[in-house]
Amino acid sequence: MGKLTVFGYLREQWTELPISIADVSDQSLVVVGANVGLGNEAAVYLAQLKPKSLLITSRDEVKCERSKAGMHEPSESYQVVLSLTRSGMTGIESWPLELCSFDSVRSFVDNFEAKGCTANVLIANAGISTIKYTKTPDGYETTFQVNYLSTALLSLLMLPHLIKTGTPELASRLVIVSSEFHFLANELKGADKWPSIIQTINNEAYCTSRQVSLTFFPGALITCSSVMMNRYSLSKLLEVMFIRELSSRLPTPTSVAVSAVNPGSSHSRLTRDIESNILLKFAVRTYKGLVARTTEMGSRTLVHAAIEPGERERHGHYLSSCEVAEVSDYTLSAEGREVSKRLWYETLEILGDIDPRVNAIVSEHLISGHSMT
Repeated sequence: MGKLTVFGYLREQWTELPISIADVSDQSLVVVGANVGLGNEAAVYLAQLKPKSLLITSRDEVKCERSKAGMHEPSESYQVVLSLTRSGMTGIESWPLELCSFDSVRSFVDNFEAKGCTANVLIANAGISTIKYTKTPDGYETTFQVNYLSTALLSLLMLPHLIKTGTPELASRLVIVSSEFHFLANELKGADKWPSIIQTINNEAYCTSRQVSLTFFPGALITCSSVMMNRYSLSKLLEVMFIRELSSRLPTPTSVAVSAVNPGSSHSRLTRDIESNILLKFAVRTYKGLVARTTEMGSRTLVHAAIEPGERERHGHYLSSCEVAEVSDYTLSAEGREVSKRLWYETLEILGDIDPRVNAIVSEHLISGHSMT
């Protein structure tokens, strides 16, 4: 069973991770959320390997347009593309993708298909961490939509393109960036009996309610006094469940290897919203200063899952420190498996209403009736 221990956590944090050197000269790579942090470091490194093409995304359309036009104005997107261009490769593009909006996800895929693009690798890296309750224009709690629903929508809509480029010798890759924090997610006790899991965890009254949990991590007692304090961890748990359900429905041998990757606790801008609170800022920065990986070190986990051989052995698994690792006890429990299965079908129902292509993709490419056991 999957356990998160203080010793195990610290050992992983201080482990030197391998540098990937696989040949990607004939591959087209897509990195979501490449303007800062782990996505940026991963994209910069991948560009140095000179893939056939590299498509990066950021939230801001204006910045993307500036970067593509080569305007020398300060912008995160421009700096990313400039860094990538300095690697010496051509064929780099930067497109807008705002995961707070289902329409943005659909437009991204529409554009991808209209331009006849291909993808051997999709790194779904973008995510947020906030303790404030807010809703997206689509009516969902923001962390839930960005980290889970929109990521699932993007993954499913891009699935046919990944399947198309997969071969018997080399499967394409879908890499969803999860976290060891999925071990700390509050167990959805009784969720297997809720009328709707998604409606419940998206409900404002539920999100803003108090739900105290105590967890030792790492070596200190963390008290989560509200649902939103635990929201990031929950979203990472849902991602792990999504990967497990999706992988169980892909034919064997699979044309696309899917995995959930834990980059470890790394220096990034993920905690920028939490750090707006001066007390939390001090706590987070102290914690990062003691145990966090460099951003570059953390990004090696994304790159490894995306390009290194052995993808089919990693298929359907949670990866930590570039190795297959066990998921949380709750994920493997009878209740967790039931929640995972119901969450899958509820997710498909919602996403199918948002974009009918989801239903067609599921019907054509996935095996019905399968689930994790």
